[in-house]
Amino acid sequence: MQQIYNPDERINIELFLAARELPNLEFLSKSDPYLELYYSLQGEPEICLGKTETAECNLDPNWEKSFTIEYYPDLIQILRFQIFDQNRMGREFMGEAQITIKDILQSKNSLISIPIKRFDKSAGQLLCKAVQMKQSNHFVQWQFSGSNIKNMDGIFGKSDPFLKFYLHSDNVWCQIYQTEYIKDDLNPTWKEFEISLQRLCLNDEYKKFKIECLDRHEKGKNNQLIGSFETSIDEIFNQNKEEFSLVQPKGGQVGTIRIKNKKRIYRANFDDYIKQGTTFNLIIGIDYSTHNGVPSFPDSLHSYIDQNNKYGKVISDLAQVLEKYNQKKLFAIYGIGAEPHLTNYTLNTYQTLFPLTGDFQKPQVEGYQEVANLYKNTLKQIVVKGDFQIEDYIKYIQTIAENNAGKLIYTICVIIGQGKITDAQVFQDLLIKGCKLPYSLIFVGMGKNDFSEVKNIIDKMNNQQPPIRNNFTFYEYKEQTIQMLSKHLMIDIPQHLVSYKQ
Repeated sequence: MQQIYNPDERINIELFLAARELPNLEFLSKSDPYLELYYSLQGEPEICLGKTETAECNLDPNWEKSFTIEYYPDLIQILRFQIFDQNRMGREFMGEAQITIKDILQSKNSLISIPIKRFDKSAGQLLCKAVQMKQSNHFVQWQFSGSNIKNMDGIFGKSDPFLKFYLHSDNVWCQIYQTEYIKDDLNPTWKEFEISLQRLCLNDEYKKFKIECLDRHEKGKNNQLIGSFETSIDEIFNQNKEEFSLVQPKGGQVGTIRIKNKKRIYRANFDDYIKQGTTFNLIIGIDYSTHNGVPSFPDSLHSYIDQNNKYGKVISDLAQVLEKYNQKKLFAIYGIGAEPHLTNYTLNTYQTLFPLTGDFQKPQVEGYQEVANLYKNTLKQIVVKGDFQIEDYIKYIQTIAENNAGKLIYTICVIIGQGKITDAQVFQDLLIKGCKLPYSLIFVGMGKNDFSEVKNIIDKMNNQQPPIRNNFTFYEYKEQTIQMLSKHLMIDIPQHLVSYKQ
């Protein structure tokens, strides 16, 4: 089987953010700024990647929240930053800035200062530091404790200590992890946690990382540095050092930090599973419900006019990307919700699931071009009819996946459809029930629907308690290039497979 994915070819950057000299929008105190990050490819819709925590009473914040983004050297990736003051009435706009990822990476040490504008007036500077992160198989799991930590709160209290961990990159210390704080305790023990060696030291066992111990003040305002030290994975695991002196900025010991438990962990990645012999089933389901429009009309998503037919392009592009996952390039193609009049197919009434080949025993065709031809050649043999019901398709997929559980066979299935799902609750229940099965489900949204039902299902899966594996991905089709579609799938499918294996 050809190589379809190489972690070393992907360039992930982690973006660390700070601001200086922000405008103060408060009268009796200082503003409480937070940042929202928006991302877009040139010519495509903008999406929000999330927001930082609020830095209370701080016009020069160093936000702890960082953002991980995959960098594509051949594409223009635009980042827009908006900063707001969080107050009792809601929020107030403090300013914004914009830059491309390439501009950040081409700056000295991948660190750049960008002017912030508020209604066309200067509003400080935004500092962006980018660190390139490769996928890591190596992790450490450990637990830290402290003893005789210096009391920073005087005779009427005790320090509330917590730890911060920093990666050293291009002469810049970047915060990568923070423990919980322990209330009124000079001999604290923090919770065990896990971190990758890539994030900690860029996979270099001899590279120093820094640990700071701080005293937390009310609401996290003006936290006070107690002391710090630097060490390395080599020192901790190869030289077996487990005790470190906390040294304050002006010198002098202010306590001791110990490592109570430690172990190294290796986790296989997607490429490892491919080398072990994992193979893939490829299945595509196409929505023919009436919500797509009548094919004889030019505005139908299934229009008989080739240049107006949105499904035809998406099916061809998807199959062209996915065929790399199957050595024989075989696809099983099914229609969802229509009245088929196919050759050798005797059921000419409304069907919730039917093979486009007309034969349930031979539903496959070879190669993306044959997938595209099968869709095009059968379009006039299918009467668009009824609602979009997914239950039978999902049950069929899950039956295949269940039969392959324990084998080196993984199923990749796609739904291409508009988002008006008649049986959304049943769909959701089936996804949750089958979340541990060896398959990925990719929903490609067509048309101008808001796709709220699909997005709600993803939210429900992500918020299950206890947490469950989410093997369901949604893309809203926006005339994307095949290169972008490939990038998306090469991220999500490996994550789904690894989450199943682990």
